[in-house]
Amino acid sequence: MFIVESIFKMSDPVQGQPVSRRERLKQEREERILDAAAATFARQGFHQATIRDIARLADVADGTIYNYFADKFDLLIGLMARLAELEQLPEELLQALQGNARDFFVATFRHRIGRIRQGEEMLRAILPQVLVNPALRERFYQQYVLRIATLLEQYLHAQIELGHMRPVNVPLTVRMVQGMFVGLLVLRILGDVPLRSEWEDIPEALATLVFDGLSPEDGE
Repeated sequence: MFIVESIFKMSDPVQGQPVSRRERLKQEREERILDAAAATFARQGFHQATIRDIARLADVADGTIYNYFADKFDLLIGLMARLAELEQLPEELLQALQGNARDFFVATFRHRIGRIRQGEEMLRAILPQVLVNPALRERFYQQYVLRIATLLEQYLHAQIELGHMRPVNVPLTVRMVQGMFVGLLVLRILGDVPLRSEWEDIPEALATLVFDGLSPEDGE
C-alpha cells in the first residue's frame, strides 16, 4: 500500500487548522492582486499589462506585489493554479480514493470546466504567451502542468494498486487525459460551435471514453 500512503502524504498537514488574522489578511491581499491581474491581462493582454497597472487596480503599491509574486510570469502561474484549484487537488484525490473513481472524475471535470468558462477572457490573453515564450513555457510546464500530472499519476497508481482499475501505462494515460482537456480548451477558445453549445456535457462524455478503457478486466 505504499502508493496509497503517498497520496495521504500529499495533503497539507496544516489544512483545516485555524488561520491567524495576519495570514487571512495576507491571503485576501493575494487574492485581490490575482483578481486585478486577471482583469488587467484580459483587458490589455499579457504583454501590454504592467505591474503598475495591476497594482493600481488592486489598490496596492507597486512594490507590494513583489512581496507575493516575483514578476508577471509568476502572476500568470498563480492565476492558472487558482483557476484549476491546484492547492485543493491533493485533498480531493485523497478523498476520491474512498469513493467511485468515475463519479469523482465527472464531478471534478464539471467543476473545473465551469471555472474555465469564467476565466475564458483571461485565458485568451495569457495562453499565447505560454506557447511563444520559452522561459515562461518551461516555468508553466514545471510549476503547473507537471505538478498536476504528478498528482494524477500518484492517484492512478493508487487506484490500480487497490484493484479499482486495470494496469495501464500511467504517465501516458495521465497525459492523454490532460491532452484531451487542453485540446477541448483550445477548441473552445477558437469558437468551436458544437463544443461551446454542449460544454456542460463534456465531463460525462470524457468519463465514458476514459473509464471504458480503465475498467478492471473482470468487470468489477
